[in-house]
Amino acid sequence: MDPVAVRAEMDRVLASKRFAKSHLLSLLLRFLVEHAIAGGPPLEEDAIASQVFGRPDSFASQLDPIVRVQNRRLRAALIEYYESGRRPGQVALGVPDRGFDLTVQERAPAGKVRRRRKPWKSLALALIVACVALGLHFRPYRADDRAVRLNLAARNLRSHGTPADIARSAAMFSQAVAIDSRYAPAWSGLAAVLLMPGSTGLMTRSEAIARARNAAGNAIRLNPGIGEAHGVLAGIRLFWDYDWAGAEAEFRRAIRLEPSAPEVRRMYARGLMSRGRFEEAISQTEIAAGLDPAGAPPSTDLAEIFCAAHRYDEGIAEARRIVQQTGGTSAARLTLGVALTEARQYDQAIPELQSVALADGSLYAMARLGYAYGAKGDRLAAGAVLDRLDEAFAKLLSIQWSYRALVFTGMGDIQRAVDCLQNGITNHEGDINFIGVDPAYEEIRADPRFVALRRRLGTP
Repeated sequence: MDPVAVRAEMDRVLASKRFAKSHLLSLLLRFLVEHAIAGGPPLEEDAIASQVFGRPDSFASQLDPIVRVQNRRLRAALIEYYESGRRPGQVALGVPDRGFDLTVQERAPAGKVRRRRKPWKSLALALIVACVALGLHFRPYRADDRAVRLNLAARNLRSHGTPADIARSAAMFSQAVAIDSRYAPAWSGLAAVLLMPGSTGLMTRSEAIARARNAAGNAIRLNPGIGEAHGVLAGIRLFWDYDWAGAEAEFRRAIRLEPSAPEVRRMYARGLMSRGRFEEAISQTEIAAGLDPAGAPPSTDLAEIFCAAHRYDEGIAEARRIVQQTGGTSAARLTLGVALTEARQYDQAIPELQSVALADGSLYAMARLGYAYGAKGDRLAAGAVLDRLDEAFAKLLSIQWSYRALVFTGMGDIQRAVDCLQNGITNHEGDINFIGVDPAYEEIRADPRFVALRRRLGTP
């Protein structure tokens, strides 16, 4: 199987009218193609349900026929595509009557004329046959079944998002690449999970980033068309290297290779927001929301983008909608609290931020609470929050300088706020990327040292 030819044919099919209008068919076809190229074992229904359609571990095909229904639809859509007169490239794609795997049929170029074999070609053919008979032929790479199963299980765990599941997912990806170092999807999955909080264990953040960069590089070396790995490199270049130009190039490459991956589009949207390109960020966020699997929790990104663009009423309305939709999760209430703060509605914002800080022990929520107290004029309460942050940082043996900067900014202490931001850059903190668009820093935008920081980062 020629991966380039197969992916090229897939792209032609996905660009057709039928597939462009069907998100689920496109997701399923892309998954089957990548699985076939990786040489994975025959697919089971529950693996597709989990990896493509976001179904939980409790999935039962007897109660939920989504895999069989979509597989039949995909088979019919591919038959219709080729019967409509479209001529395939080097290969034609299909789905068999039984099972869930992709079929790839090679097609000879039009007008090809058979030529009489010359004697030396007959001799070469005879030698090849002899080699095959003696067992001296080359076998194509086929991924180790154990690595494939670990990769699928790790991805399912990673989607849960809890610290314990993320840590287990990272361990399983590491085990998969130890079993089969040539299996690109496992390297890519390892790279992605290493960027998530909770995956690093005893590693420092610098060590985790270095491992993620190496894993993404291995994945791309083995399979240059793996979009997830390019997305990981984009995230590293944006949030660690502060290299927006390099990050955007990787984001675009990742989206071109895997246009149906919502995580990459969501990260790209945050990068666009950090550069003040709000309409593009909103567009990518909305596309990502449309690509999310059924049952996925709603993203708070749109509310954050609205507030960064000073569209506070829209941001608050969107945050309230998510609070109502989710029953008031911590993420939703935190977003609402931040939006209310940025609209200077401090009396409404503070209870929301307090509830999250108390319930989850979120240091980010605590920092936003300290900012809200300071901006309201309650320096005593803001100072108390700063003390609590410092106590927490002492236990963690590290300081999140951008959190301290928020509290000092709210208190109007520009000197110490900028000092903290400079330390945050040295510490490669990802949140520093957003200081150019964060309304919390609106009052110090004209400060010369703050202007110099924004220029250094390339932010608005």
